[in-house]
Amino acid sequence: MTAQRADTYVFVSSRSGPRLARAERRLLEVMKALLGAGASVHLICPPRSPVEQLARDIGVEIAPYHLDRINVVRTRSRLRKFLQRHRPRVVHSTGWLADYLVRWAAAPLSVPVVNTIHCVNWPPHGSSSLSSWLARIFTRANLTRASAIMVDCQELRQPLTQAGVVSERIFYDPPSIDITRVEEEAAIPIFGPLPGHPPYVGYSGALEHSRGLGVLAQMSAILNLRHARATVVIAGDGPAERDLAEAVENRRVYRVHEVPSVPAMLQHFDVCVFPSIEAGTPTTLLEAAALGRPIVASSVPGIRGLFEDGEQIVLVPPGNANALAAAIASVLNDPASAKRMGERARKRVAEEYTTAASVGRHLELYSDLATSR
Repeated sequence: MTAQRADTYVFVSSRSGPRLARAERRLLEVMKALLGAGASVHLICPPRSPVEQLARDIGVEIAPYHLDRINVVRTRSRLRKFLQRHRPRVVHSTGWLADYLVRWAAAPLSVPVVNTIHCVNWPPHGSSSLSSWLARIFTRANLTRASAIMVDCQELRQPLTQAGVVSERIFYDPPSIDITRVEEEAAIPIFGPLPGHPPYVGYSGALEHSRGLGVLAQMSAILNLRHARATVVIAGDGPAERDLAEAVENRRVYRVHEVPSVPAMLQHFDVCVFPSIEAGTPTTLLEAAALGRPIVASSVPGIRGLFEDGEQIVLVPPGNANALAAAIASVLNDPASAKRMGERARKRVAEEYTTAASVGRHLELYSDLATSR
């Protein structure tokens, strides 16, 4: 797609947490591409949100505004006036509140609306049972008004169509990474040798409860019986640290707290393990694949379907420490096959899961929506 200087695009985010979410990281790259093509790009986001300054730095016009979930009528009115003033070719939102309000505000204006929904955020949920219930009510109230919904896992198609969304309006945009960045970070030296002895079985990334690291700790005792020389290493920090305390104390798991970069750690693992117990795609899994590392992971939405099981990755049932240990032992016991599996996964990433490919999908969708108005 070639943007003209008269083209205007509006992005809306309701996320205000301390970390930049994957959807915002993706949309920043899309905004950068639109700006490079000469378009005018605006972002409505909560003041001091993590995406605000990053977008401002690349030349996006910022409209800092807290989307008020209490007075949604006033917020809807302000959003509609903004869209009326700028008349964008497309408005793209992320976050359930932003999605709901944008669909409502844009309805009478004939402005194409794109929502990004990740499997980890469906069904919509808030900070309490009441807010989660309200989020689902609001979402379903006008979900069918979206011109297009971009999803990061195929499993979202069914619940969205059950909610009334026409299947042709659902577009699969899988997670993606910048391979050049991953390779550069993988070359960063780690701080000293890894603990224990090779071969190394490891996880590197945020220690979130959803990543199933407690299962990895349970697996470590079983793995020692199947493949005695393996050393289990977990690198990173986060709230799931306490789930590992017993395994670390008994030296079944070795911890590395100072991580120069996640790819730098992944590069040293003979098997990279992602035992997630909830839906979602760890970015670090794609980074491991980009480096050609053999991978064993849980078969959960967001991971299942990214790679071919048995050919490019090994999948196991989530929460099953015995199955995890058996799969890891099998990979360790056949290094030649493991190497081929890693190479096939790396090829899949290069072909389908790059940032450039994702940006291209966004721009193509915007062009199609704009020309069909």
